[in-house]
Amino acid sequence: MTGVRWGLAGLVLLASVAVTQFQQQQQQQQTNQIDAKTVEGWSQKFGAELWVSLSQATRRESIQGQYDNMPQLSVAEVDGFEMVRTMAAEVQIMMQHKIDAIKRIMELAENIALDHKYDKERGSRLAEGRYVYVNAKKLNVLPDGDSGGNGEFDRYLSQYRDPSSEYYAPGYSRLMLNPDPHFSGIPVNTSRSSVHVPTNVFDGEPKVINAIDWSKKLDDIFRDNYERDPSLSWQYFGSSTGFLRQYPAIKWLTYEDDPDMYDARMRDWYIKSAASAKDIVILLDTSGSMTGLRKEIAKHVVINIMETLGEDDFLTVLTFSDETRPLVDCFTDADGEPELVQATTENIAEFTEAVNNIETEEIANFTSALVTGFNLLERYKTGQARTSGTGCNQAIMLVTDGVPYKFETIFQEHNEPSTPVRMFTYLIGREISDLEAAKWIACHNKGYFTHVTTLAEVKEQVLKYIPVMARPLVLMREQHPVRWTGVYADIEVPNDRMLWVIGLAKPMTRGQLREELEAQDREGTFKGYKLMTTVSIPVYNKKNHTNFTESIRVSDKKKVDKVKKVRIAELLGVAGTDVPIAQIEKLIPPYKLGVNGYSFAVNNNGYILYHPDLRPMIPRSGAFQEILKPNYNSVDLAEVELVYNPRSDEPRYNDSNLFMMRKEMVDQKDGVQRMTVKVHMDDMKRVTIREQDYFYHNISNTPFTLGIVFPSKYGKYRVVGGLEVNDPGNRQPNQKVSDFLEKDGKWKIHPDWVYCEYNYGGTRDRLFDKPEDMMHHFLMRLDDENKSFNWGQSRVRPLPKCQGNGVYTPDCQKSRGIPTAGKDSHFCDKELVQALILDAMITKVFEDKTSSADSSQLFQLFGINLSFVATRSGLTRWEEHAPPPDPVYDEEHAFDPENPKEPHFSEVNNEATDEVWYKRAVDYHYNNPESFVFSVPFDIGDKRPTVVTATHAIFKGKGTKKAPAAVVGVQIDYEHFRNKFMNITNKQGGTLSCDSSKVECYVIDNNGFVVISEDPLNTGKFFGEIDGTVLNSLVQNQVFKKIKVYDYQAICLESAAYGNPASIMMTPFRVMANIFNWILANIAFTIIRFELHHLWNPDWTYAMPQQSQPSLNDPNLVYDGDYYAYDDEYMPAAPVEEPQMPPLQEPEPDVQYEDEAPPTFSEKDNQLMQEYYQKEGGPIPILDMTYINKTQPKPCDKEVELYELNEEALKKEGRPLQGILRNCHTSNCVRQFTVSMIPNTNLILVAADTTCPCYSNRISVEPTKVDYGPSNETMYCEKLKTNLYRKKPHQCIKYHPQEEEISLCGSGCSFKMCPVVLIILYLTTYLYQ
Repeated sequence: MTGVRWGLAGLVLLASVAVTQFQQQQQQQQTNQIDAKTVEGWSQKFGAELWVSLSQATRRESIQGQYDNMPQLSVAEVDGFEMVRTMAAEVQIMMQHKIDAIKRIMELAENIALDHKYDKERGSRLAEGRYVYVNAKKLNVLPDGDSGGNGEFDRYLSQYRDPSSEYYAPGYSRLMLNPDPHFSGIPVNTSRSSVHVPTNVFDGEPKVINAIDWSKKLDDIFRDNYERDPSLSWQYFGSSTGFLRQYPAIKWLTYEDDPDMYDARMRDWYIKSAASAKDIVILLDTSGSMTGLRKEIAKHVVINIMETLGEDDFLTVLTFSDETRPLVDCFTDADGEPELVQATTENIAEFTEAVNNIETEEIANFTSALVTGFNLLERYKTGQARTSGTGCNQAIMLVTDGVPYKFETIFQEHNEPSTPVRMFTYLIGREISDLEAAKWIACHNKGYFTHVTTLAEVKEQVLKYIPVMARPLVLMREQHPVRWTGVYADIEVPNDRMLWVIGLAKPMTRGQLREELEAQDREGTFKGYKLMTTVSIPVYNKKNHTNFTESIRVSDKKKVDKVKKVRIAELLGVAGTDVPIAQIEKLIPPYKLGVNGYSFAVNNNGYILYHPDLRPMIPRSGAFQEILKPNYNSVDLAEVELVYNPRSDEPRYNDSNLFMMRKEMVDQKDGVQRMTVKVHMDDMKRVTIREQDYFYHNISNTPFTLGIVFPSKYGKYRVVGGLEVNDPGNRQPNQKVSDFLEKDGKWKIHPDWVYCEYNYGGTRDRLFDKPEDMMHHFLMRLDDENKSFNWGQSRVRPLPKCQGNGVYTPDCQKSRGIPTAGKDSHFCDKELVQALILDAMITKVFEDKTSSADSSQLFQLFGINLSFVATRSGLTRWEEHAPPPDPVYDEEHAFDPENPKEPHFSEVNNEATDEVWYKRAVDYHYNNPESFVFSVPFDIGDKRPTVVTATHAIFKGKGTKKAPAAVVGVQIDYEHFRNKFMNITNKQGGTLSCDSSKVECYVIDNNGFVVISEDPLNTGKFFGEIDGTVLNSLVQNQVFKKIKVYDYQAICLESAAYGNPASIMMTPFRVMANIFNWILANIAFTIIRFELHHLWNPDWTYAMPQQSQPSLNDPNLVYDGDYYAYDDEYMPAAPVEEPQMPPLQEPEPDVQYEDEAPPTFSEKDNQLMQEYYQKEGGPIPILDMTYINKTQPKPCDKEVELYELNEEALKKEGRPLQGILRNCHTSNCVRQFTVSMIPNTNLILVAADTTCPCYSNRISVEPTKVDYGPSNETMYCEKLKTNLYRKKPHQCIKYHPQEEEISLCGSGCSFKMCPVVLIILYLTTYLYQ
């Protein structure tokens, strides 16, 4: 038995050894399947062929040689601080011209208002057609049912026609309006102004129409200002009565389904000038009596008050019943006490959301509320919180349905004798008999009392507090503070609810929708937003007294009107002018900043005025128009400069260098800083780490500070020089400057740079279809005028000299010594134009006609469709190599709307140094100066044809003293490019080939995106989405660097409650409809609950065959508000293959470098459903599980991990990187892969074994919302409260002793006006709904 046991043991041992040897042999076979040397050979050959062929196609050596040897060119070192100082001085002069212009408007307005004779009958004459003004809404209007005909101008309605004419209409007028490029191509009339009257303002009211009448004399100063300063944009006067007079005259577009809600008095430029900065505490009564309509009115009052506040103001909202509580829990200090927060868009949105959800209960404790409000403001005036807030005006807004007592003791204790806190009382509701206490509180505390009885009058009643806050300013008389707004868009959605779908108003098919959008584009109804800032100044009434009519009851049935003279301090309005951000950027020429250099500006709050990473719009997608983000105008400098700190990746990390620079810029100090930042590109899909130098300088007489940024490696050097066109030695005999850039040639210039321009447009000879036509026009003038050519005046005209001395100060006489510019004046940037001409001469090699054989050979051998060059001067040239497409003779198939023709290269790549491929080529030069940078469109999949773009940077200079001069590049047909690679692997790999089913090959760019793959669907995808396990192992071995990027300007789509606090105002029948719906719902619920329907039709309990109904998941269903539409070209959807999910208990893969592979699944793989996705083949995004109008954009923070190739890791190895994944499948197989750098490119080749079915982890580069959650609630609250350093406005006027003489402090709604306003607003909003 013992021998048997030993024999069996020996057999077992031999068997186990045999099995082990067999497994090792199998494993050895697997691990030897991919030969690293072979893969490296593929890379070497592919890279070498690309370098040679692309160098030939781009004429790289020829252009490099010309830049190296051109005697007119040199490499110069620039002084960044001196540059920003000079630029800031020019911007200051330009802005001072704007200040002078509005001061002239202000002076004239105050004088003509003083001399105006008030006519109380003017409104009656307006109604009878005996008086008329240019009403922007009644300008150039065609009659209803107009049948067309010749001469549209002749068919416009007008009061100036013969009364017997069919086109006669009282109140209407007509003007010749011509498109003017200076005013964004809008048709204007520069000889006069037009008047906009808000919907809720009655122009026949005597005070309104008289102000319209005297303000028409402002046209003279409007025209004079524009003649003296051709860069001046829109000028306007916003009256305190509500109207807006705007120059030049325009037609105010109105639509039947979109009521005009614009009111100048609600705009930031008006409110900032009307009064100094404010600390506001709103006390909202939430006691049990505040129900129904009272509650709705109160909500609307609070919201309207908040809409009158700007970024310089601070506020909080406290609710009170039996206790006083903060409306938003977040807005409290460490002790739980309420605190004031800045009136940013985000904070007001939080208050608005909270006020919509208030509940009413208990009895109002006014004592607690008033004491809390006074104590809070006292802390910000003299306590620990005095460094926050505005330190200026303080006010309490009391919103309630009744005040039982005067609470004199409280006011004596907290607000006497100087009355530092104004009290404004808003009494809500009709059924209030005792108004005395509420009126006393306002009148004895420098405030104003209003009685709000309907929703329609809320806005007008709220706006009455602004003239009261302005009284100290008006009484100062001679002091007119100049105010600047932050950045804002010239077109904003004025409705309370943020609308984020424009153009979807009725059910329509996809084809109809497409026609509608094309019609909008043709008509120019939406041209995008234009960012700007506004400078404004208050306009005062110089009269100290006015006649006040008071009705006195002399008996139960009789009242007598008594006229008496009362003391006033009246704000007539605000004068202002827009300063487009583009106008500021013109004074900071990008060519002087160099590639990857940029400029930016911040205001006294640290908010961005402009910055290359300021992304104010939600991008246009399909039928969704490009619209503004809710918080676009309160983006902080710390949210766009993303400092790289390898030791900290937390959101909103406080970097000391950044915050020191921010503080100095807010304080308008000068300085220099160096920081390493994360720079993202291509819609936050690519990233690089860059060290940058920052230089900043204040802009005098404004709240702004200007900054410029240079890349530290190459930013301080510039290629400078140009062709002196007036020197005949620089040209061949009879050679013209315009010969270098022939008309309609294959060249483009940067569309946003100013080479040459006329100061005044609007005439036919100055209307050019494209920038190249204008440039060629001036080149022809250069040829014709030769040495006599006038380069024009400087970008900024010098400030005038003052009377009496030659030194200019902002307080000198404004209009002295400012000559008019002249209607024919122009400006040319001599340095830029001469650089352009020299670059054109160097790159004219692209127009040297190569033989057709050579050109076609480039296409046939290498698939090169097109080669191009872009230069430092903004010039782009190109040459076609691909044969032209066959002409299409069948008109029916000439245009396929479902597959529109791709735009030509020159149409979408004409911004030279601002193109991403240009910037990437320059950056990558320092990784490998002899390389081309390749890219393909993202997620292109199997959409064909597509192209590969490859670019190479041309530098001039040597060593560290060199600078980029140009970038050359090609576009390659993708199929040629891919086949070229595959052919190399097939010829040189022996049995190993990328076409083999056992090997998967990926060519990946330096940010991890797939350029070549066997599966065409992978083209343009992020490699981590295809094989995240291999990518993770590359990250672990430092081949790729993972960089976390935060997007602090992100938008998340969240559910939107139906309507808003004002929704009841839309129509009084809404209430009845809601009640009726509630009754029906309860009846239906009762029927179903008790199954009463069985009594009359038992068949309803069974399923009956029905026609198929639209499903929420139907891919042809386009949600359009409450409607839906079917695609008019329905095609059955292809079946979608479900991805196979691996078992949850599978062992995790291991890597040969002893790095543990990440878990098979990441929680990121189970993200919530995408916010929206695109219907395949269609232009309209389809929202998942929601209707379009049930969501709204809300600011949020997002994060994403992006990747960048670390070439040093591959170079350090000196050989291809090899790796093995173990424990990645239940079969215990191992997976081999190898990585090799493709020389002369930014590409790597990854070859991976496919015989071992390893489970792959999916890694996405889609941003996800930062979930601050309960544990990070404090951080989220601090973000909202924006406790970053800010500088208080430098001027604060909050007190004047003569204000005590003013007794006007409010009353209820005028008996005459309230019904009129109510009817107008109800009719308008009813039509809108």
